Amino acid sequence: MKRLRTLIIVLAISAVVVGCDSKKASENKEEQGKSAINSEYINLSMVKPKTINPLLNKDKSVGYITNMIYDGLFTIDENYNVVPQLVEEYGIAQDGMSIDIKLKDAKWHDKKPVTSEDVKFSIELIQKNAESPYDFSAKNISSISITNDREFTIKFKEKYAFSLETLIFPIVSQSKLGSASDKEKSEYKYNLIGNGPYKIEKYEERDGMILTVNEDYYDESTKTTKDIKVGVVPDEETQISMVMALDSDIAGVSLNDLSKFYEKEFNITKYEGRDYESLIFNYDNEFLKDINFRKAIAYSINRKQIVDEGYMGDAKLVNFPLNSNSKYYNKDIASVNYNKEKSKQYLDKVDLKTDPNAEKEKTNVKEDKTTVEKEKTDAKEDKAKAEKDKADIKAKISKLNLKIVVNKNNTERIKSAHIISENLKAIGIKSTIEELEGKELENAITSKKYDLALVGWELSSVPDAKSIIENSGYSDKKLNSYLESLYVATTESQIKGIYKSIQKYINDNVIFMSLAIRDDYIVTNRRLEGKVSPNDFDIYEGLINLNIKDK
Repeated sequence: MKRLRTLIIVLAISAVVVGCDSKKASENKEEQGKSAINSEYINLSMVKPKTINPLLNKDKSVGYITNMIYDGLFTIDENYNVVPQLVEEYGIAQDGMSIDIKLKDAKWHDKKPVTSEDVKFSIELIQKNAESPYDFSAKNISSISITNDREFTIKFKEKYAFSLETLIFPIVSQSKLGSASDKEKSEYKYNLIGNGPYKIEKYEERDGMILTVNEDYYDESTKTTKDIKVGVVPDEETQISMVMALDSDIAGVSLNDLSKFYEKEFNITKYEGRDYESLIFNYDNEFLKDINFRKAIAYSINRKQIVDEGYMGDAKLVNFPLNSNSKYYNKDIASVNYNKEKSKQYLDKVDLKTDPNAEKEKTNVKEDKTTVEKEKTDAKEDKAKAEKDKADIKAKISKLNLKIVVNKNNTERIKSAHIISENLKAIGIKSTIEELEGKELENAITSKKYDLALVGWELSSVPDAKSIIENSGYSDKKLNSYLESLYVATTESQIKGIYKSIQKYINDNVIFMSLAIRDDYIVTNRRLEGKVSPNDFDIYEGLINLNIKDK
């Protein structure tokens, strides 16, 4: 009995000790959870980088961090327009084959000036590395002629309307990397000197970075700008988890993850992303060649319902494959909006003649009685034939069953396809939805085994919609002429004018249907105050304006 009593006492003491330890661990965990809240840093994270050389890095989360360390000649603002960054002045040649640039009086973080040689070195480094994410930027550059330390001329291989928009690559230091081997150029210790608003105070591959404000930055930062601590995580999911646990302050999130964040603890900023959604037609289908049939389809589709229900409001209606805030996007062009009655009217106008504008050749003959009678007879016959043709077309339309193909793994597009199918049914057109995966879908589209296809594109940093237009499957002389003119335009006003014509032509002829551009989101810990201006190329745009609230 004594032994039993002793054992009970020992177990009781153990329970107390374990209880205390658990409580202490819980308190420690709670303190750890509050570490970011009590920190003097703005806390960010990135996936473990393979390199922090911004010209070689291909990871988005790392790129968002290096954007704060390295500036480029130009950058993309919150409206997806290109604006000067390191550039003080520039002028594009009349023939569009070169651009003269003068740099700002910018400095590297080691106090040395940013020079024309640094720009030349950066361009050549990209050109030597085909896998650089900025490969597209340097492909059209033939040479760079240096005038002095701050002035130079970039010459292009071909005339291209968006040459300026390609000059968004970061500039790296020639003095730091010029003598380094190819392997060393990717190693972190050779990439610790930047020219941006933040400089690397400390970097350890496991622990991450400490970024401090660059007091010599050519643009004045706010007095309240805080230093940044960047943690290293294994994947993007962990980035989101860290913000939820209050161990990190900001993260980009998907719509699916958004519901995990509560307004009490987080600010949510919505911005227009780059995922463009559209509906394309198979022009091998005789009906879809007819403009009236395409208009009937366009007016039958309730795009607002697609955005509200198909994409759960997580998208913005657009009429053309450009970000809606781009200076080249024309908001004044009237879109084809849902109108069931108008749709039926266009359906009645469908004419499957090869040449709908063809007219009978008329001859100058004497209007005798026989001729007049013949013309009356011909007119009656023509009218009867027209009515018969119209009846035949209606009969064919009633038998149609349009195949709508869609990505099996894209829930939003599947829901949108069902809305489109119901809209078509309302005007008397049957349809069948075929959900396909990856290669299956790609093969169906390339081999024209569809009638309508719901497809998506990632809009480029360059506001060039040519590839999307060409992949719609439609081509005619007028549209081709517009596209050719666009490519050789040399001024912003010329590009705007041509784009306006292209947008109107595509809209008027319903060459394809623009549906929406998906929204993106960032969540910010409420301990931060100030406004960020994110875009898909830099979710931390405007971070320099953030401050930590007083406790």
